[in-house]
Amino acid sequence: MSDDRIQLWIGLCVVGGFCAYNWYWYIRSIIFYRKNGFDFSKDFGPDIYFSQWQHQRFLAKPKAKFFFAMPFVLVVTSFISIFMILSLMGIIKPCMGCGR
Repeated sequence: MSDDRIQLWIGLCVVGGFCAYNWYWYIRSIIFYRKNGFDFSKDFGPDIYFSQWQHQRFLAKPKAKFFFAMPFVLVVTSFISIFMILSLMGIIKPCMGCGR
């Protein structure tokens, strides 16, 4: 392992772990709401806030969390993870020192 790729490995571990955690909860939410008849009056899964302040008024409603917040986080973390994997494989060359 070369020293110039250590940041990619650390980033992959952090982002990949967060991505796996979110996939886990989204799949569990699909199973829960499917068994529940897609009744969004019951909340399931981790709390997601639409702000940096964890106040009750910024808490995502179950339907918004299921259809907007969780898929958005999944797309972003999956894209970043795929980019890091392709960079580590050498398929994508990250621009290190492009400003020189």
